[in-house]
Amino acid sequence: MTDAQFKDLDRFVSYSEKHFDLPLLAGGFTDGRAEPAVPSRAVGLSLILGEVVQIGSLLQLEEETKSPQWQRWVGYPERISHDTFGYASNRMNPEQLRRAARFINRKLKRGKALEENKIHGLLAVSLDANEQFCSDHRCCEDCLSREVTCKDAQGNEVKKTPYYHMRS
Repeated sequence: MTDAQFKDLDRFVSYSEKHFDLPLLAGGFTDGRAEPAVPSRAVGLSLILGEVVQIGSLLQLEEETKSPQWQRWVGYPERISHDTFGYASNRMNPEQLRRAARFINRKLKRGKALEENKIHGLLAVSLDANEQFCSDHRCCEDCLSREVTCKDAQGNEVKKTPYYHMRS
């Protein structure tokens, strides 16, 4: 992790602890492992933090968990193996994650933090951040476009122009 990512993550942790009580939310995550050696809370928080700084693999995430600062953030004083991340994440209850996401979204909406994401009065939030609002028919002045070749129902090649937005 770069110094800039580390600083961003430190700010994210401080903000999320203050505004969303993220450690308490993560404490509600369970993953179905019987008597886990690594608490679900530490696994869940590490996965969230890894996503925030866009860590590309579970092996790389395992390396980050060796850092004393990371261990302080997630409340677990040891390295967490990539196998543990894979095994636990496959067993996490999606409803618990949805409940936490709803809680965070309600707080963000109540605090008007999402107002700048409204388009014609409708709230638009992208969790993926890749080519949001892709359309073959509609576009706006901020849209990007490209020409693609695909096949129609008869197997003929057809060129079309999809319009989309990307995260900057």
